[in-house]
Amino acid sequence: MNNSSYPAETSSPPPAPPSRGLPLPLHQPFWTYALLVAIGLMFLLETTLPMFIDQLLPYLPADYGNLQPDKFNGGSTNNYVLILLGANFRPFILEGQVWRFFTSMFLHIGVTHLFFNAYALFIFGVEMERVFGKARFLTIYILSGLLASFASFALGSATLSAGASGAIFGIVGMEAAYFFKHKGILGKAGKSRLINVGVIVAINLMFGFSQQGIDNMAHIGGLISGALLAYVMLPNYKITETSFGQPRVIDRSSFQTWIWAPVAAVAVLFVGSYVTIWLR
Repeated sequence: MNNSSYPAETSSPPPAPPSRGLPLPLHQPFWTYALLVAIGLMFLLETTLPMFIDQLLPYLPADYGNLQPDKFNGGSTNNYVLILLGANFRPFILEGQVWRFFTSMFLHIGVTHLFFNAYALFIFGVEMERVFGKARFLTIYILSGLLASFASFALGSATLSAGASGAIFGIVGMEAAYFFKHKGILGKAGKSRLINVGVIVAINLMFGFSQQGIDNMAHIGGLISGALLAYVMLPNYKITETSFGQPRVIDRSSFQTWIWAPVAAVAVLFVGSYVTIWLR
């Protein structure tokens, strides 16, 4: 009888099942679209205001009392129109009109300015509002815009500025904070997005410093304030199970955990505005 030897059978572990990502808790965007409508309506008002200026002149503040209607020609590119509607105008802010930090966020100088800001707001805003939710998104957007306007006034050289770009840079800061914090759980896609955000920021800042008429201080102020606020107010993800034993991701962050950040931002804005105006 011929003896044949065969290799002994070994038990090998079964292959690991393919990894399956769990869906993140997302929200239905609302404020992004509302803000787009708001800046669109304000641009319409900027454009059409010269048509009705004859009727409005008697009701305007004394600063405008001696102006002729033709001084308002040009609509959104006319300084008198922009100042009247609430642009970030240094001389008036020094007189205490700090409300212009807010109103200037909704004004735009020309169609091109409006188009690029509206496009950026749509692209970045929808995604970040889905991640952060309505309350956190609007809070960060408004506060980054206000702090961007303040940075423009306190550190910039422009006498007049307007636009939503400071607040939009705040949204970009939100995105940077989100993908930096969660780059581990989001994997290669998250790291890739973080790199993309860095490239976008670098290109915009380089372009801003190489061109005249761009409010770089507003962009930097919005970017930094948006990133800092977002980092504190980030979703806090945790994997849990449903009643059927299925894993799901929940957001454990709550109003109580992040409310101090916007309160601190408002305090910085209030004190900074008062001190800056007083010192000048």
